[in-house]
Amino acid sequence: MNDIERRITDVMLAKLQVRDPSLTHEDLDRPVADLDLDSLDVVELTQLLERELRVKADLKETAGFAFLHEFSAYFVTLAKA
Repeated sequence: MNDIERRITDVMLAKLQVRDPSLTHEDLDRPVADLDLDSLDVVELTQLLERELRVKADLKETAGFAFLHEFSAYFVTLAKA
């Protein structure tokens, strides 16, 4: 895992642990719906990642992600652009 991926993972896990402190890195492979994230949570996660990586994401795109690994891949792409 490179630095960008690690930063993304850390931000996502911190966001998830606000709701459920027992969640771990393994939970990042679960579907967004299984983690009880609503649309506001998705927007907040997107904004957190934007600030962390200093990028601008497309909220329409991130709203359609079914899995957190899709967030990671998308933000890696943005950060490397």
